Amino acid sequence: MNALVVSAKGTFRALLEISLEAEGFRPTSVADSKEALLYLREHTPDLIVIDEEIKGDLAPLDLVWRIKRVKRLKDVPVIFTVAKKNERLEIAARMAKVDAVLEKPISGRDFARFAQRTIELHDKHE
Repeated sequence: MNALVVSAKGTFRALLEISLEAEGFRPTSVADSKEALLYLREHTPDLIVIDEEIKGDLAPLDLVWRIKRVKRLKDVPVIFTVAKKNERLEIAARMAKVDAVLEKPISGRDFARFAQRTIELHDKHE
């Protein structure tokens, strides 16, 4: 399975890459919204992880909204990683069609399990 990781933080991207690889994913990482959209023009990953800290012209939830409007990508599960959850953020994430919000800090092993569960739950609802 392929995964796209979008985060401006290189160490966080590396943690997620290692965690995903351990679970059998083939991750691709980018730092900003523009790189993510360029990648998604040619690829359809099985999972997308977007951190709240990304660079580029689009805010993270705007990026999710754009992704979910593409017919080919609308059913790809999206995990949104944040420093702190709150009700306002949860509502905005739901409106953008985020599949799961995950609060940092997270361990690599816990993230990999969460990613796998997100995909399984998403597949059940299709």
